[in-house]
Amino acid sequence: MPTGAVMRRQIRLQGLIVGSRTQQQQLLSGMNTTGIRPVIDRRFALADLAAAFRYEESNHHFGKICLEF
Repeated sequence: MPTGAVMRRQIRLQGLIVGSRTQQQQLLSGMNTTGIRPVIDRRFALADLAAAFRYEESNHHFGKICLEF
């Protein structure tokens, strides 16, 4: 990552912690046991990544926005 360019443009980078591998495995196990599934609002082709971000920014989605490749 070109940190100099990032700093000059004052770009903010934000991370998200989603848990450990064990926690992810426990989540999947629970989903398989209960049948609970996430709500998928819309799917975008990877080539339409910019459109997916615009859709997210519009705040019109309810559920997950998925990328397919």
